[in-house]
Amino acid sequence: MINGFSAIEAVLNGTDISEKESLLLCLDKYFDPWFGLELPDKEKVEELLQRVVLYENTLDVKEYALHLLTSYSWPPFEILQNNLDKIEPEILANVLYAINMDKDNGEQ
Repeated sequence: MINGFSAIEAVLNGTDISEKESLLLCLDKYFDPWFGLELPDKEKVEELLQRVVLYENTLDVKEYALHLLTSYSWPPFEILQNNLDKIEPEILANVLYAINMDKDNGEQ
């Protein structure tokens, strides 16, 4: 039986879209500081979420992964930054926002 980060990784790298969506909704509770829950390996999960945005997933899954990153994390998001050419046009603006949200409006 796998658990912790390995379990998260197995689901997000898997093919079951319903499981991915459910897990991403659950992760919201762990990322949100209001709940007071601690997510082990948060940095590794953030890297994994960036990969979810890049690789074969539905746009809904990608958008929710981006939501977690932009709501509860902070750049740099180097994986996204280094792979902009792999981002679908439908979510490119959101990815650019995520990458640049630590910059003042005039610095971009």
